[in-house]
Amino acid sequence: MSRNEWQGSGAEYRIDWAGPEWILTLDGERPGLRRPGLPGSVLCLEGVAASGRSESEALSGKTVSGVELFRSRVEATYSPRDWGGLAVRAAWSPSEAGNGIDLEVQVSATSVDELRSVEVFVASRFLDAGEAASVPVSGWVHPRDARSAALSYDGREAPEELARLTTLPVPSADRLAFPPVSLASRWSDLHGRSVVEMVHPKDVSRRILLCKVGLEPTPGPALGVRHALFGHDLEKGVVVRARMRAIWVRGTEDARLPATAFRSFLGMPPPLGM
Repeated sequence: MSRNEWQGSGAEYRIDWAGPEWILTLDGERPGLRRPGLPGSVLCLEGVAASGRSESEALSGKTVSGVELFRSRVEATYSPRDWGGLAVRAAWSPSEAGNGIDLEVQVSATSVDELRSVEVFVASRFLDAGEAASVPVSGWVHPRDARSAALSYDGREAPEELARLTTLPVPSADRLAFPPVSLASRWSDLHGRSVVEMVHPKDVSRRILLCKVGLEPTPGPALGVRHALFGHDLEKGVVVRARMRAIWVRGTEDARLPATAFRSFLGMPPPLGM
């Protein structure tokens, strides 16, 4: 199996990435990349939110309406009910350099004046569901701007989740809001490696670092990261897109590699369509 080619059909595909095999499952509770038989996930869809509401199962096997393998891309479309004709199309593909996986997300709707500050959640976690229930976790919210900082408090977060969130100051004009974030692997065969995620700063409204309660919001001890993409009002005829990339980095590699990879990522032309 080539590390740059998907193998599979239907709603499940496999690919070699950073050595091990990964499974991309598109009809589960949280569609995305996982290691067979191991906890944790990378670049997984975790639902949608808008002012006053959120739904974790809006992007899942319950709402998948189409899957297609097109060249090097696996595309899946999700059409959640009672969301103003919302359609979310996600496409996973190997990055051009061969050491990463890209995720492009496109959203549109058929409604008018209904969907405010729409967010699509993409997360990578090193806790499985059982661990997440037993380990106290707090979330540190990094907002894009003042408007995005307020989204945590507009009714989209459940009260029990809101109680565990801390919103950090809005970044100054001379500081990049969302530099690459690194999460250390808990898998023995990838010991010493970290997954580094990057996103175009204008494409994400909030980044939430998940840490054990009592730890500061630094990437090292983080158990996961949750990106809330977009944060824009969505009207009929409007299409918005975002792109992310995840790469694996060895602990012994040049510390400048994530910054170099991020510059290359930002230099790529924006997606014109999916």
